[in-house]
Order: sequence, then C-alpha cells, then structure tokens
Amino acid sequence: MGKYRETEITFGNFRDMGGLAVPGGEIKRGKLFRTCRLKPKTEADREFLESLGLECVIDLRVPQEIREKPDELPKGVEYVNASVFGDTKFQVLAPTTRSKLALLFCTDEQFAEILQGIRDSYAYMPYAKHAYSVLFERLNAGKILAFHCTAGKDRTGVAAMMIELALGRSKKQAKEEYMLSNVKRAHSNSRIIKLIKKLPLRDELYEVVNYSSRVHEELFDTAYDAIFSRYPTIEDFLREEYGVTAENLADWKKFYTTAAE
Repeated sequence: MGKYRETEITFGNFRDMGGLAVPGGEIKRGKLFRTCRLKPKTEADREFLESLGLECVIDLRVPQEIREKPDELPKGVEYVNASVFGDTKFQVLAPTTRSKLALLFCTDEQFAEILQGIRDSYAYMPYAKHAYSVLFERLNAGKILAFHCTAGKDRTGVAAMMIELALGRSKKQAKEEYMLSNVKRAHSNSRIIKLIKKLPLRDELYEVVNYSSRVHEELFDTAYDAIFSRYPTIEDFLREEYGVTAENLADWKKFYTTAAE
C-alpha cells in the first residue's frame, strides 16, 4: 500500500480492488484497478504504473476528454476507448473545456436540467452496452486491467458496482466502496470549491459544481434500481444484457478472487 500512497496526489482516486471482501474470500490484489485518468507527473508515478503489470486499460471517457487530457501508459499495455456516454445526450455531462465554459452562461432552468441529467445518466449507465461490454470481454479473458473515466467516480463507479455485485459483494458493500470517492477526492474537491468561491458566480453554478464533483447515495441507488427493477439477479442482468454466461462468471471468480486464508 505504501507505493499507492506515494502516488495519491497524481492518481487521487486510484484503487486496487484487491482486498475487497467477497463470499468466502476476497478479490485478488494486483488484478483489477479502478482509477481516474492515468497520466504520470513524476518518474515515481511512471515507475508505479510500470509496477502494476497492466495488460489492458479501458478508458470510459468521451473522445474530447481524451484529446484534452490523454493517458500516458507503459509500453505494451492495450488501450481501449469505450465511451460510456458515446453519442447520447449525456455526453454534455463529460468534463470537457467546452462543457465547463458553458456553465458560465446557463440559465436557472438549464442548471436544473444539468442536475436532473446527472441523475438520469445513472439510470442509463448500466445499459451502456457499447462501452461496458468491452470491459466485460476483457474480464472474460482474465486480463490484468484498469478502467477509468476522468475522476474515477461516476462512469467508473457504475462499472465497479457491476463487477463487485457479479463477484458476490452485497449492495451495502458496493455502495460503501462507491462512496469512498468522496474521501479519495476530498482534497481535489475542496481545492475546486475554494477556487470557484473566489469568483463572482451565481449560487446555482456553485450548486452544480459541488454536486457533480461528489458521489451520492441517491445516484448509486438509481443505477442499482435500474438493474434490479428489471432483473431479479445480477447474473440474469449480465446474461441478458451483456451475454455474460454462468461459465464466464465462474471464470471471473476463479481469476479475480481468492479464498480466505
């Protein structure tokens, strides 16, 4: 864990999913990583990424986010852009320069639409098959992989929730891990809020920035309910929506989990 702490400033929401409890054991360390954008700032950061032994990185961002802030990965790592928002109406929620500047000119009605759009995106995301199917295919292949968006909390958080549930973790356990983004990003969020508070901006803009920079139990519940209002089990959901079979899930558990010692 020491080397993770050393890179905390650069990779503020980086997490090895290893060590999370599953029935009869835990997720193996060094196999699955959820994170924010992967761009090292120092030689120590680069050495850290090299040490992970990644085989694949799934980038869940829209192309414009990537053009503005690309990853920088070790040689030989498969890189795949699997945009969750794709060409949908939710792509405007991606934190691009254009979307951030647009906030300065929003009306009260548009601010309300943004907040509702964030909530609606969570009902949509579990069904973003064009993106998450790519992630699940790599899980089927037993890849050592990392998946991420920009902050590692929303698109990444929904992906992590689905994986955790598939590996046997409970709703409560998955929600606690999801909410940890508020702790991991506390320094960054505080800095952002302090910066914009210095500017003569409208209260509605502060509200949107504050809400969108954090994760919320209501958002987790929205994504969770979007699945379980239609399917009785995570296995049924993954089979019908993503073609992930019982054999695939058995392989996930075999490769990515280990029995308790």
